[in-house]
Amino acid sequence: MNLHSLSASSARATTTETQPLSLKEGQMIHGKITQLFPGQMAQVQVGNQQLYAKLEVPMQAGDNYYFKVNGTEPELRLQVISGPMRGEGQSVQLSQLMESLSLPKTKEMKDVLATIVKQKIPMTKENMLEAVNLLKTLPEGMKAEALATLGKMAEARLPFTPAIFQSLLQAHTGTIAQQFTTLLTTIQSEPNLPPAMREQLLVTMQALSSPLSQAVGKELLNQTVSQLLNSQASQADRFAALQLLKSADILPARTSLANLPQVLAEQTTKADTLPANVTSVMTNQTEANKAIQSLITQLSQTPVANQQTMKAVVQNITQQLPNTTLPESVKNALQTVMNQITQQPMTDGAKAIVVEQFSKVFTQVTATQTAAISSQQPTMMKEEQQSVLSLLVPQNKENEAIRALMQTAEKSESSQVKQLIQHAETQVSQTVNGAVMKEAIQHVLSTLGVNYEAMLGAKEPDVANLASTLKPQLLAMLQDPSLSPALREAAETMVLRMNGTLLQSGETGTQQQLIMQLPLEMFGKKIDATLQWNSRMKENGKIDPAFARILFYLELESLATTLVDMHVQNKVVNLTIYNDESSLKTTGATFQDVLKEGLEGVGYKLSGVMFKAFTEKQQNIKKAANTFQLDEGGVDYRI
Repeated sequence: MNLHSLSASSARATTTETQPLSLKEGQMIHGKITQLFPGQMAQVQVGNQQLYAKLEVPMQAGDNYYFKVNGTEPELRLQVISGPMRGEGQSVQLSQLMESLSLPKTKEMKDVLATIVKQKIPMTKENMLEAVNLLKTLPEGMKAEALATLGKMAEARLPFTPAIFQSLLQAHTGTIAQQFTTLLTTIQSEPNLPPAMREQLLVTMQALSSPLSQAVGKELLNQTVSQLLNSQASQADRFAALQLLKSADILPARTSLANLPQVLAEQTTKADTLPANVTSVMTNQTEANKAIQSLITQLSQTPVANQQTMKAVVQNITQQLPNTTLPESVKNALQTVMNQITQQPMTDGAKAIVVEQFSKVFTQVTATQTAAISSQQPTMMKEEQQSVLSLLVPQNKENEAIRALMQTAEKSESSQVKQLIQHAETQVSQTVNGAVMKEAIQHVLSTLGVNYEAMLGAKEPDVANLASTLKPQLLAMLQDPSLSPALREAAETMVLRMNGTLLQSGETGTQQQLIMQLPLEMFGKKIDATLQWNSRMKENGKIDPAFARILFYLELESLATTLVDMHVQNKVVNLTIYNDESSLKTTGATFQDVLKEGLEGVGYKLSGVMFKAFTEKQQNIKKAANTFQLDEGGVDYRI
C-alpha cells in the first residue's frame, strides 16, 4: 500500500488548493486559459483558483499551458514556456520544458520535472536544480520515495535544504516501529556507550514499548489490594501482595498482616490523599474504631488482678461500640459477649476471648470498608481510574507510584505476583476503550519528546521532565564522537523522522495540519500508526466537529495494512474499511451496534459501514479526497 500517494492526494484536496496561491517571479506553473480580455489580459485557472494575468503573447481560451511567472507587480505577468497541451506525450512535454527553461537534460532533471508536472506544483528553476542535487545523493532504489518527498517540499513551500529533505524522507521511509527496533538493538550492542547513558535510554525505550503500563499498573494495584484484603485468600497470596506494595513504597515498610488494619486506617485518613467527602466519611468511621482498638490494646495489657481498671476499660468499650460503623448484628453480638463477661470477675480466659473477638472483627471491617470505597470510586472520585491508589498515595505522586509498582512487579520472581500481572493485563485488554487509548497515545507522544525544542522554549520549561524523553537523549548521545557508525545512523534516523513530522505540521491562516507517527505495542502486538490532521478553524479558533474527513492508516501485526476512511457530515458518520482479509466483514459486523451506540452517546449518528478490499481502494480514496471540501469546516486525521 502506497501511503505516500494517498497522503499527497488527500492533503492537496483539503489543504493546498484552499490556500491563497502565492506566486513569485521565476516560478513555473500549470494553468488553463478560461477567458480572454482586451489588452492581452486573461483569466487563468491554476488549481482551483482564478488568477488575472497579462500574457506575453496571444493565446486561445480553453487551452492548457505551462507558464513562467515573469513578474507579480503591479500585475501578474505570465510567459508561455510550453503548450498548448493537447494530449502530447509526457516525454515531449518534458523536453519542451527543459528546453524553454534552459535546464540540463539529465535523467534526474527529467524525473524531477515529471513529478512537478504530475502534481502541478509551482516551482522555480533554482528549486528544480536544488531538487536534482538532492536526488543525486540517494541510491536508485530510493528514487520513488525521494521524488515524493521533493514534491511534498515544493507543495509545502519548504526550502530545498539537505536537512529538510532528509527529515521528510525519513518520515516516509519504512515504519517508525522498524526504526525504533533498530535503534533499540544498536543501543543494547553499542560498546562505546557510557553505562549511565545506556541505562537511561533503555528505561525510556521500555516506557515507549509499554504505552498501556499506566492502565495495567492501576489495575494491578486494584487487584493487589483486593488480594491483600481478601480474608478468604491464602496466607501466601496475601503475603505476596503485601510484599509487592511494600517494595513499591505504597505501604510503609513496617506493615505486616497483623498490623494492616491500623496502617490502612492511618493511610486512608490523611487529608491530602482523599477528596473532601471521602476524607470526612473515613475520619468519622475510623475514629470510633481506633478508639475501641486502643481500648482493646489497653485491656490486653492490664493484669487481671487490677479488676477496677479492667472494669473501667470494658465500660468504655461498651460506650464506644454504638458509635462504630459495624453492622448492627455485629454490634449486638459483641455487646452480648461484653454483657456475659462483665457479670462476673474478669479472668485471663475471658480477657483473651474479648481481645480475640474484637481484633478479628476490626481486621475484617477495615478490609471491607477499604474495598467498599474502592468499589464506589465512580461516584466518590474525580476519575474512574483513581481507584484505591488515591487512598494510599498523595495525588501528585500517583504516576510515580504506578511506575514503581510495575517495575517492582516485573522484576519479581514470585508466582503470585506474575499471576497478578497476567490478570491485570487480561482485564485491561478486555476493557480497552477510548479513554485508555487516549492515555496510551499521550504517553507515547510525551515519552518520544517530539516537541522538545518548542517545550524547551516555553516560559517555564520542565527541564527535568524533558530530559527524560527520547529526543533530547538522542541529541545528547550524538555529541559523543566515539559512537559506532551503526548507532549514529540509527539515532540520526530517528531524530530526522521526528523532525519530519514537525516539518509537515503547521498553520497557514485558518488551515492547520498536524502529523504524528507512533510505534504502539499492546499486549505483545505491534501497531505502526500515522496520524494526519488537516483542519479548518471556525471564527472562534475552534474546529467544527460536525464536519470531518478522517483517514486511519494502521499497520497491524494480525490484520496487516488497514485503512479506515471516515466521513462526518453534519454529525452523520459513514465508514469505509479497506483490508484484504475477507473475514473482516463478518467479524466487524458484530461491533457495529457498539459503534453506533458509542457515537450516539457523544452526539453523532452512524450512517453505515462498508468493507472493501484494497483493489478498490486507490480510485475511491482519491475521488473522496478530491470531493471533500473544507468550506464546511472539515478535519482530516490520518492514523
